[in-house]
Amino acid sequence: MDNEVQNTQHEIDLLLEFRTRLIADVVTGKIDVREAAAGLPDEAEEPARFDEFEVPDDEEQDASGDPDVDPEGILS
Repeated sequence: MDNEVQNTQHEIDLLLEFRTRLIADVVTGKIDVREAAAGLPDEAEEPARFDEFEVPDDEEQDASGDPDVDPEGILS
């Protein structure tokens, strides 16, 4: 298990090093990102909020056979 943690930490360190190098290359102009940036949307989409999802009535949940449904009402 200790070996797995060390391997994972090594991979994280390599990714951080790659990230730093990539940013430096873009900033210094060694990599041209204008073409890729032109294809990006002007604004990022806002993620849907949880309260915007449609929640089925209790009767529909109980009939679904979903194991996550709380038919006894214990969780509410």
